[in-house]
This record gives sequence, C-alpha cells and structure tokens, in this order.
Amino acid sequence: MRTFVATSTAPARLRILVAAAVPADVGAIASALGNAGHEVVTAYRAETAFARLAEERPDAVLLDPGLPDTEPSALVGRIRARTDAPLIVILDLHDEAAVVAALDAGAIDVVGRPVRVGELIARLNAAVRRSTLATGAFEPSLDGLRVDPGRREASVGGRAVALTPTEFELLSVMAARRGDVVDHRTLLRAAWPGRLDVEPETLRSHLTRINAKLVAEGHPGLRNVRGRGYALRVQGSLPTA
Repeated sequence: MRTFVATSTAPARLRILVAAAVPADVGAIASALGNAGHEVVTAYRAETAFARLAEERPDAVLLDPGLPDTEPSALVGRIRARTDAPLIVILDLHDEAAVVAALDAGAIDVVGRPVRVGELIARLNAAVRRSTLATGAFEPSLDGLRVDPGRREASVGGRAVALTPTEFELLSVMAARRGDVVDHRTLLRAAWPGRLDVEPETLRSHLTRINAKLVAEGHPGLRNVRGRGYALRVQGSLPTA
C-alpha cells in the first residue's frame, strides 16, 4: 500500500479531479485536499474520468495513469485533449521514460510516490496560477448537442448521432472546449494516441463526416480555423482569429 504524507497549507479553493485505480489512494489524497479547502471529484476508471471532465469542468486534474480500462501510455494524452485544466501525473520518478512520456503528452507536472500532499497542493496552486484557463466565465450553449462520455453517445435535440469510435473521440474533445478552437495536434492525440503516422487528410476526412452528421440533425456543425484547428459552431464561441 502506498503511503501519503500530509502537511498543512491554505490554498485557494479549487475543484480537483482525482483519478486513480486504487480507492485507498484516491481516498487519502481526496481527504487531504478536502481538508485543505478544495472540492474533490473522484474517478476510478478512465471512462468515468472523461465523464467527470465534461460534467464538472475541474480547475485541475490529478491523475495516476494506471486506470484499468485504458493503456497508461495513451491516457495522459486523452485526458489532456479533453481539458485545458492543469494536469499533474503521479508516477514512479525512477521510470524516466514514463515521466518524459507524460510530460510530452501534456502533463504540466509529475509528482512521485509516496505523495507528499503539502508539496502536491503547492504544485497545484502554482500550476493553476500559470494556467490561462478561464474558469466559469464562458458557458456557451452547445446548440442542442449532448455528448455522454460514459455511455459514449452523442445526440442533437435528443436524436442520436451515429458515430464511429474515432469520430466520438474527436467530437468529445471539441465539445469539451465548448466552441474554442482545438489544434490539430490535440485532435490527433485524442483520436490516435501514441501514433505519429496519421496523415492530415485522415483527420480532415473524419471531421468532414462528423460535420455532415451534425448538420443532418440540425446542428450548425464544425468550423475550420485555417492554420489553427477546428471547433464546434456554438452560441458564444470565440471569434475566428
């Protein structure tokens, strides 16, 4: 069993998603963060974590990538693709390759085991201060689109949209950004984690099909921002630069 060493601190209140496979680990960290004044959301499986990201919009994410339903090497990238919130990963710091891979996939920081909660809270605070994420200030309508990461279902106005697994991954990422532009690298990392050989035309083809399916159900569809990426067309979305 891993040991968690807590120290006292008084950071600003944050909503933190804690995702790890071992309930005792999640409970120990969640208890310490709660005692420090934070709101904690928990997940023990990857699909649950994806759902929490969409539903709760956390200010930060603390992830142990060894969740049972997704390859650890792909999970950091899939989480990163769904949120701009600072992502801190728990790893064995002696595994240099895993640490490098997590940082390359988008983790803002890595903490080792045993977790020192005082240090963890300080790192969370620093990460959130550095983040440019606008928390709670931008809540546009998705124009009838609903994406359920837990059930892996999407609908427009209550009508199901038939999507392939890859199309669902891409749409989930864009829905999580709520009208903001998602860059090409993030889309590729979400739909084809760990692959470096995916052609840009493959991505465009999938997005074209997603757009056609959304429009067929009465949604405004997607917008292509040249040189930057793609986004949902939604009420309140940021203007094209």
